[in-house]
Amino acid sequence: MNVSPNFSPPIQLMKPYFFLSGAAYLLSFFSLFFLNPFTTIDDFALIGWVHLYMLGFVMMGIFAAMAQLGPIVVETQHYNVNIFSYLWIFLLSGLILMLVGFYKDVTFLLYGGFLVLVAMLIYAVEFLLTIKNSKRKTSITKAMKMSNFFLLFGITTGLVMAFSFNGYIEINPQDILNIHTFGLVVGFVILLIMGISIILIPMFGSSARISDNEFTNSFYTIAFGVIIMMISPFIYSELLKNIAYTIVIVAILLYFYQLYKMTSSRKRVKHDVWAFSMYLAFFSFIVAFILLISFLFLGSQLVLKVGMWILFVGFFGSVIVGNFYKVIPFLVWFHIYSPLIEEQAVPMLHELLPNRLAKLQWFFSLLGLTLTSLALFLENTQLFNGGVVLLCSSSLIFFIIIINLLKVKI
Repeated sequence: MNVSPNFSPPIQLMKPYFFLSGAAYLLSFFSLFFLNPFTTIDDFALIGWVHLYMLGFVMMGIFAAMAQLGPIVVETQHYNVNIFSYLWIFLLSGLILMLVGFYKDVTFLLYGGFLVLVAMLIYAVEFLLTIKNSKRKTSITKAMKMSNFFLLFGITTGLVMAFSFNGYIEINPQDILNIHTFGLVVGFVILLIMGISIILIPMFGSSARISDNEFTNSFYTIAFGVIIMMISPFIYSELLKNIAYTIVIVAILLYFYQLYKMTSSRKRVKHDVWAFSMYLAFFSFIVAFILLISFLFLGSQLVLKVGMWILFVGFFGSVIVGNFYKVIPFLVWFHIYSPLIEEQAVPMLHELLPNRLAKLQWFFSLLGLTLTSLALFLENTQLFNGGVVLLCSSSLIFFIIIINLLKVKI
């Protein structure tokens, strides 16, 4: 893979994204002390927390990572890298207004949703134009392109629900919620992680990369399942939903097999904090996958809630945190220290990350995820709060590491 300095935006341009993602990670766990974790899944307080976590931490983190990794994967420079100088402002402003909408006045959901849509539209259009300029056409670039279409569709359906909550249109919120969640969680986040992991696991984990045709099988399958879910509210609703669930299950099983092939081919196994984070992430993915399949048969809201909790916190969280530990030190060294090599002594790349502190963060995250997941099943408030204390400690350490790496002054 060709890696050029021109492919990667300047580290100064991306600092706000790493910083805000870490801050939202910390704030989302701290806010759990003020939320009833056993409330129903349609409670606006819970939905507001999900948006804080997914937009503030996950989406801001994806912006940060994809700004760096996307052009490297497609081997071309950004079409217009300057969008990242203001993109975070739209996303942050939209998130704040949406939180006001969930907790105070639903009218603000319209304004916040519109700003978030603008942010996603700018990001998606720039990324699609970047891919258009690339000569590298693989199943991974196609997956990245498709995930952006699902992102825009998911955000648009969210804005449609905001209009519904304000009484401007009459729709069945449950049908729109299904395609909103499915489009964003499966069509965008999971599909994007699947595609990027095919690059990053061999790169960071010293394993063999699967062929492009192999990934094509899982990519097209999951994309087909998401498309079927999107049209399900309009024709043969329940039948198409079940078909979509089945297709996505098959796609994820194919992806698990591809993960197994990659990890079992490792010639040199290095158990660093990135590897530990990936172990936790994909173990969480498997557990969440089993729970969410169980929900389809049992219909238990408790099983659904625990499955989504483990998916969000265990899988999404560990993937982002673990890869930040690789991406940020590399960017800092590449942009700040590498030009100084011939002029002065510079630190080695592995010396930039405080490994002991990072491993402590991972350990607290593991314990916190375990206790909170168990507490949700047992509906035990004290146990849940104990787990949240550990998650807050983990996210605080993560935030401190980010600040130290980026030398951000608070």
